[in-house]
Amino acid sequence: MGADEKEFGTTHIDSGINDDLDNHASDAVQLATEATTSKDSPWTLAMFRLYAVLSISFLCGCLNGFDGSLMGAINAMKQYQHYFGMSQAGASTGLVFALYNIGSIPAVFLTGPVNDHFGRRAGMFTGACIIILGTCIQAPAVNMKMFMAGRFILGFGVSFCCVSAPCYVSEMAHPKWRGTITGLYNTCWYIGSIIASWVCYGTAYIESPWAFRIPIWCQLASSVVVAIGAFFLPESPRWLVGQDRGDEAKVILAKYHGEGREDHPMVKLQMAEMYHQITLDGTDKRWWDYSGLVSTKNARSRLICVLGMAFFGQWSGNSVTSYYLPNMIKIAGIDDEHFQLKLNGVYPLLCWLGAIFGARMTDTIGRRPLLLWSILFSSICFAIITGTTKLSVEDNNKSATNTAITFVYLFGIVFSFGWTPLQSMYIAETLDTTNRAKGTAIGNLGSSIASTVIQYGSGPAFEKLTYYFYLVFVFWDLIEFVVIYFFFVETKDRTLEELDEVFSDPHPVKKSLQKRNVHTVAQTMGVDVKTGDV
Repeated sequence: MGADEKEFGTTHIDSGINDDLDNHASDAVQLATEATTSKDSPWTLAMFRLYAVLSISFLCGCLNGFDGSLMGAINAMKQYQHYFGMSQAGASTGLVFALYNIGSIPAVFLTGPVNDHFGRRAGMFTGACIIILGTCIQAPAVNMKMFMAGRFILGFGVSFCCVSAPCYVSEMAHPKWRGTITGLYNTCWYIGSIIASWVCYGTAYIESPWAFRIPIWCQLASSVVVAIGAFFLPESPRWLVGQDRGDEAKVILAKYHGEGREDHPMVKLQMAEMYHQITLDGTDKRWWDYSGLVSTKNARSRLICVLGMAFFGQWSGNSVTSYYLPNMIKIAGIDDEHFQLKLNGVYPLLCWLGAIFGARMTDTIGRRPLLLWSILFSSICFAIITGTTKLSVEDNNKSATNTAITFVYLFGIVFSFGWTPLQSMYIAETLDTTNRAKGTAIGNLGSSIASTVIQYGSGPAFEKLTYYFYLVFVFWDLIEFVVIYFFFVETKDRTLEELDEVFSDPHPVKKSLQKRNVHTVAQTMGVDVKTGDV
């Protein structure tokens, strides 16, 4: 028995396919083995070129994170409250926060078609330009109507970036480190959040409206870089194959995945799988057609993962700690505005470190374990936060105050470790290339609806229920644990095209936990494999 057969536990492969792609189907075992055993390194010149290319799309993650801390911080500023006549909590505050996500909702119907017809780069460019427009309206706002209009437009633009960037990163990432690279994309949320937090901390000492205007103007920085940088990026090879531009796709893969070699095993494997899986007449060619997301059991299984991740990623308590952290600190017993902003600045820094470590673990321990154990710990955290905040408020217990704040931070770190790297990555991974842009747009719609509900509802909830509001997340996070366990598949160790085998199985979760083998590769290429003695 040869080394190829030992590697995958098979004795022979039957192929009835006579294609014109250098007969790659008949050599599935050899090709898969070469790709698996090739000595690739993440520290080569080609990989650093790839990192430079992806850094532009990573800035799209910064855009979203910037607003997450920005509004929470300026909402705690007396200058902002007095200028617009706002309070730190309540229905009006909740509406201002939620408008950002309300603006994302109508954009969903454009983001998918733009990405499908014009490419991922066009989607990022369009979003960045709209964000620039929204910033120029929000920052100099002279009344709350103008301020809210700017936030709506910002949300509209961010929707384009939140669809284009994760699609681009997942499709450009090297398969051997896709989890780490794609996971790092969403950790950039915290880079934007950290910058916003500390800019707000510094400007809070300015006794004029410039205290909140300067941080808003800072949103221009990353959006301008994305708008200019998008023109210098290579297009997604998977999008190119879908447009019948395979030669261009091969050149790009060779440059960034194959050390400049078009005959590199990883390049040949991806091209072979893409040619078989990506269609030239799919629903992505019809801007109005979303039927591909629900037309088969395979598609519906994928959509469950997409919508589950979209809603759970906002309803686990993280949106509350992001937008209302200063208010949570105030409820726990700390009234000093500057100290609230200081704690608000430290929080995303710690969460970012947790998210980076979590991104690396996606390729080591897998997606499911990260999601399951972190959401279980989140439920425990909120139970402790509820009890200790109650003691702090009713008994003026300083130890309870410190414990409550400690567990708010622990929740943020653990949630960031388990969920932040996966929120965009998992949605992009679980969708096939034909439906990735539209499916990501639907996921973004779900995320926006979930964020709108939680952000608008949290204002009056804090006002009426105070710390008892945390009990909602104690029980809801346990429900999420159950749903994830039964419906979320493992995507580790497979190329994007090879996940089709998982979702086509009658039991996708069980199939996803089985180790990838030659059957996986061969089926992706459309080849029959007969298993004999190992």
